[in-house]
Amino acid sequence: MNANLTSHSILVVDDDATNLRMLQEILRPIYKVYAAPSGERALAFLEKQSPDLILLDVEMPGMNGYQVIKKLKENPRFQSIPVLFLTAQEGRDKEETALHLGAVDYILKPITTGIVRARVNLHIELEDYRKRLETLVSQKTESLRNTQDSILDILANVTAWRDSGTGGHIARTTTYTKLVVNCLLEKQHPNYLINPQYGEHIIKSSKLHDIGKVAISDNILLKPGKLTTEEFDEIKKHTTFGAQIISDAIENLGDDSSFLHVAREIVISHHEWWDGSGYPNGLAGNDIPISGRIMAISDIYDSLTSERPYKGIMSHDEAMSIIYRETGGHFDPLMIDLLKDTFLLFEGVEDRFHATD
Repeated sequence: MNANLTSHSILVVDDDATNLRMLQEILRPIYKVYAAPSGERALAFLEKQSPDLILLDVEMPGMNGYQVIKKLKENPRFQSIPVLFLTAQEGRDKEETALHLGAVDYILKPITTGIVRARVNLHIELEDYRKRLETLVSQKTESLRNTQDSILDILANVTAWRDSGTGGHIARTTTYTKLVVNCLLEKQHPNYLINPQYGEHIIKSSKLHDIGKVAISDNILLKPGKLTTEEFDEIKKHTTFGAQIISDAIENLGDDSSFLHVAREIVISHHEWWDGSGYPNGLAGNDIPISGRIMAISDIYDSLTSERPYKGIMSHDEAMSIIYRETGGHFDPLMIDLLKDTFLLFEGVEDRFHATD
């Protein structure tokens, strides 16, 4: 017998006092055992404590075992607790019913010490293994998430170092993007059914939207005045340069690169306009990824409300006036409409990150 099994607790549910006492005597040398003489008492007990396993009699007056396990599986607090049915009725239909309702096993009456201990020990060990596996998966997931964040930060810093104003721009646009994503997740409009994982990828990847500017000449990127047509055409290439940088990273990382697919999506599409007049591919309407449409809003708002060598700072109201005027041209009209309250939260973000410029 494993020594560590003594730390586990078992809830035994049976309306027969003799069976209840016998099961306690069989299991108490190994486990901490609680007893409940009815389904109702068992559910009341579970409101206070959570055992590692439940032995549940099927044939009980009032609430029978089938009704009890249905209640357990409906409650997230209890649905993972292994349940072993105790039944005097042998038959394939009873077995199928028990397993269908979520029981992990069943024990036939009359009970014997060897069978009860063997079955209980087996399922306690399986449950311990499941919990250890969940912990390992959780740790691996957290480690992978930290690695992803580090990769994104490294790539974003490459862009920020090229231009003293870009660091603040990245911080602010990431904040705007988070506000937009949270709004869309909350509203759950059928046109924007993004799940939390995709939303998280959009927020984190938004900091890479200008990564392609590392391939643009300093003479153009840092030019204090207005760009010529030829220079602006060169600037436009930062979308395709950036997409190639991300594509190379995806190829190198292989199966661990799924989070970068959203980054590439943003990089290549954040200058596409709703009416098809954007670049680099002239996408229009719903052909533009949701992530790109979100990034376009964050990027333009920050460009309007931040000081640049070739322009002054616009107020929040002035920037929003331009955004609303360009709705249906540059921006997705439905998305803009859904974000009206969220835009109120944009004001003040510029001041909060002013020190990062």
